[in-house]
Amino acid sequence: MATNKIKVLIQQPILPPYRLATFRALSQDPRLDVTIAYGTTTKGMPLESIENPEGIKTISFPNIAFGHQLAINIQPKILAIFHQLRPDAVVLELNPRNITSVIFPKFFRRKGASITFWGHGIRPKERIKSFYIKQTKWSDSTILYYPQGKEELIKLGVPAEKLFVAWNSIETEEIATLAEPYTADRNEIVTVCRLTPLKKVPLLLNAFLYATEHLGLDAKLTIIGDGPERAILEKLRNSSPHKDRVNILGPLWKQTDIAPYFNRAYISVSAGQVGLNAIHCMAYGVPMICADNEPHSPEIMALKEGENAYFFPANSVEALAQKLVDTKNNPHQRIEFSKNAYDYTHANFSAQKMANNIAEAIIAGYQNRNKK
Repeated sequence: MATNKIKVLIQQPILPPYRLATFRALSQDPRLDVTIAYGTTTKGMPLESIENPEGIKTISFPNIAFGHQLAINIQPKILAIFHQLRPDAVVLELNPRNITSVIFPKFFRRKGASITFWGHGIRPKERIKSFYIKQTKWSDSTILYYPQGKEELIKLGVPAEKLFVAWNSIETEEIATLAEPYTADRNEIVTVCRLTPLKKVPLLLNAFLYATEHLGLDAKLTIIGDGPERAILEKLRNSSPHKDRVNILGPLWKQTDIAPYFNRAYISVSAGQVGLNAIHCMAYGVPMICADNEPHSPEIMALKEGENAYFFPANSVEALAQKLVDTKNNPHQRIEFSKNAYDYTHANFSAQKMANNIAEAIIAGYQNRNKK
C-alpha cells in the first residue's frame, strides 16, 4: 500500500560541494520528499555554494552576513520558502551564530512542522552552552556529527532518544573506485583545505621548504584549495629557490580531478585545524600528519596516533619538517598506516551511511512531533 512521503525542508548556510553526495543519497530515500534551501556564496568565503546541482531539489537565496565568513548570518527568505512548501519536517543548523536557527524554529513548530537541529553540538570551548541545551531539549530530534557530542548533551539532560549521530563524510564510495594501491616509493605531500588562518598552510609550506634537502630531489608539495591566505602562500613559494617543487592549484571539487594527487602522495598534512580533510585523505589510504593542539573539528577523532596518523607539536615549523622527513624514511610503517586508514574510513564513513542516519533522525523527529 502506498504511503505519503514526509515533506522535508533542510536549511543550510551554503551548499558546499562535499555535501552533494549525502544530499543525493538522502533524496533517494523513499520515505522522504527533500528540498534543500541554502544561501548563496558570500564575498570572502573560501567555500562556494553549488548552484542547481543535479539529483537534488534546491532553492537558493542570498545570505545576509555580518563579519568575516558568515560569522553572524541570517536567512529571512526561509520564512517565505516555508510558507511555499508547507513541509512536515524542518531541519535547521544548530548554531547560535545563524540567527535563522534562533528566531524561526518555534514558529515553524507552531505551524505543525517537526523540528530537527543538525550540528556539532557543544564544542570544548563553547561559551553559549545554554543555547544548545535549550534548543535540543525542546526540539523533536537533533543530529550530531560524533558520538561524544551526543554523550555530552545526554549528561546535560537532553533525552537520549532525541539524539542521533551522523558522522561527517564525503563520497567515499566514489573514492574507492579511484584510489590506487599505496606504494613505498611515493614522494609527494598533499594538503586539501580552505586557505584560512585556522588551517595554517603557510606553516606547512615553511616546513616543507625547511626540509627539502632531506626529502630528496623528487619530493613535491601540492596545495589544493582557496581562501584569503592564497596570496601569502604564493609569495612564500615564489621567493624560494625550491618554488618549482610547490604546486598551489586552487580549488578542485571533483574526485576525478583530486585523485591523482592523493594517489602520488606519501602523506597528507593538516598543519592547523583538522576537519573533513582527515576523512578525505584516509579514504584514499593516505596517512595524515596533524598538529596536536588546535581547535579541531570532530573528525580529529578518526585520527589515531600510531595507527593511521602522526602528530607534531602545534605551530612548530621544525617539528613538522622533521615529521615530513621521518615519515618519508619509514615506508613500511606508512604502508601499514595506509591500510589502517583506508579500512577504517571505508568501514565507518560514507555519504550513504550519513544520509541514512540523517533520515532516521528526521523520521524520529516527525514521529515525536505527531505524538504530542
